[in-house]
Amino acid sequence: MDRCFRRKMASRERGAEAVEFALVVPIFILLVFGVVDFGWMINNDTMVNNASREGARVGALDPVTADIQATVLQDSGTLDTTQITTTVTCLKPNATACASMADATSGGTVIVKVVYHHSWITPVGSTLMSSGINLTKTTQMRIE
Repeated sequence: MDRCFRRKMASRERGAEAVEFALVVPIFILLVFGVVDFGWMINNDTMVNNASREGARVGALDPVTADIQATVLQDSGTLDTTQITTTVTCLKPNATACASMADATSGGTVIVKVVYHHSWITPVGSTLMSSGINLTKTTQMRIE
């Protein structure tokens, strides 16, 4: 009798694994794609931070807007340079705003703001935020 009962139970549970698999796989895929998108965004955020810092370092030694912007683009790594916007401003030594970078003097502060429009690489991120996200970093350094 025991064998007969096991056969009946086994025949009733034949599709249980397939149903469980069908329920778990979409959640697992969403989780994996979410991790990939989030990791890609963190990587890009780090590159934006590095580019901003390198631009400010150049500006601290030679406060020329064109040179600072060129450094930001050069040190942006694998970022799409068409999606990068760089703003360069400065403060005088007395902490008042410079009218232009020509007013930048030793003891003042150069301010480099880098904005990168990050686009998602998987459908999960695109579904949640279709237009992407702006990654912004601002770095200030004393002008030598």
